[in-house]
Amino acid sequence: MTDVSRRDFVTAGAVFAGVTAAMGAGARQAHAAGGGHGFMAASSGGPDGPGPHKPASPGLQGICALCEVTGGGEKVYGIAVEYDATIDPASLALDTYSTAVFPAAGGFFAGMPQEPDKNETTAAAKPRPIVAIYTNTDPALRPDRKSVPGRYVITEFGHDPDLSLPTTDSDRVTLTQDRNVRTAGGAVYAASHTAWSNADHHGNRVVIRGVDAWEQNHWWWDDTRSAWLEYSIYLPKSFLAEGGENRAYPLVLAVTHSGTSPDGTCAQTLTEQCIASIWSLPEEQDRHECVIITPRYERTTMNDYWEHTSDVENTYRLVESLLGNTWNYGNPNRPDRCDKVLKIDPKRVYCTGWSMGAMTSLWLMARHPETFAAGLIIAGQQRPADVVPLARQKLLIITGSEDNKATPWNEKCVPVWEKAGGTVVRPKELLDPALIFPVDRQQKLTDQVNSCLSKDANVTFLTFDGVDHMGSARKFFYIRAARDWLFRQSRA
Repeated sequence: MTDVSRRDFVTAGAVFAGVTAAMGAGARQAHAAGGGHGFMAASSGGPDGPGPHKPASPGLQGICALCEVTGGGEKVYGIAVEYDATIDPASLALDTYSTAVFPAAGGFFAGMPQEPDKNETTAAAKPRPIVAIYTNTDPALRPDRKSVPGRYVITEFGHDPDLSLPTTDSDRVTLTQDRNVRTAGGAVYAASHTAWSNADHHGNRVVIRGVDAWEQNHWWWDDTRSAWLEYSIYLPKSFLAEGGENRAYPLVLAVTHSGTSPDGTCAQTLTEQCIASIWSLPEEQDRHECVIITPRYERTTMNDYWEHTSDVENTYRLVESLLGNTWNYGNPNRPDRCDKVLKIDPKRVYCTGWSMGAMTSLWLMARHPETFAAGLIIAGQQRPADVVPLARQKLLIITGSEDNKATPWNEKCVPVWEKAGGTVVRPKELLDPALIFPVDRQQKLTDQVNSCLSKDANVTFLTFDGVDHMGSARKFFYIRAARDWLFRQSRA
């Protein structure tokens, strides 16, 4: 099955939602046949449905690309090798396997409109050195890189600490087992010249950290206006646990950019930039558990003439429907989601986005000031006269000094907001983007950002030196102090 966009759905009337198990017991699969960006749905059992599956024969069963969405797009961080039995980690070494990743197709740049399918490449796979190897119960990287009993061998690659660098990866990988591997029971699986691939007639087997848990291809509708909107939703782990329907959760509306709109898919809004998916990373959910929604638009919702489509108001109607605490559309094939009614905390509804998504966020907050507790606006602008109501709201605006639209237009808004009674913090000093990465060493940046935010203004407007419009998407969502600030805000 190839990917299905909203336009395809209207004409073909068929779409799947969610994720499926692959590689036997529980590896979720990003279905990349055709467009290369969708996920296959879990609907029923059978030979191609959710596992576990009976091994065809002892030994290696298959491989899966382990990916993560970064500011620069989706990158391959390792390969999970599945066996039919628990593997003895003592039998593994860094040269047990040869691994390679196919480069993205020529002309691919994550998030750009009309981009080619990154998996439609004619280039040969490039060897990727293994920097860590261990066993695991699931096809997933482990932060500690330590073995636990399991039948998956994880071959992990090096990660560039600068998460803003554009990806050069497709999600097609290959692997050969060059040395013998021993099971925990003592059986030896001999080395082989067989080259394994994660691609087959069903698509590429891919696990994407922080993304596979999303439910895709939902749609909000309004029969009275014949209006609808396609979106994806992330449901917190505690909601999926027993009794989770009794809690009320913060809601983050993450609006992506125009590059994922024309002919795009729900999966592209999650995998081509980190605008939405960064909020669902496990470590981020540990800090700030929340529901996240991200719309998938059919077209650009706002242009540089300040014109907008009906999808902008439809986006608000989607938020409004969630605030009604009647949402119970969790995947009916997943018992932890089925028939649960989701509750949203009305005091903690947040808006964020980049470029077109930031413009849409500003517009929504100005038109519906009673709804949103705060907004994190990355490189977006609006006509000053249209956003006067933002003077009394909570906004953190971040731009780059080389962004010749977002930065000057927001500067034109500053006196408008001040005249309307708002307090604006606009430091003259430019911040240093080199302080963003690596993300675990942001203390200096955190201190600088928090110093500005401590003034408790209505609007805080920060600019980073030397960053252009495209660079802002790849960098600024990684500012932890900005994300933490957002969740500290609450409506009275």
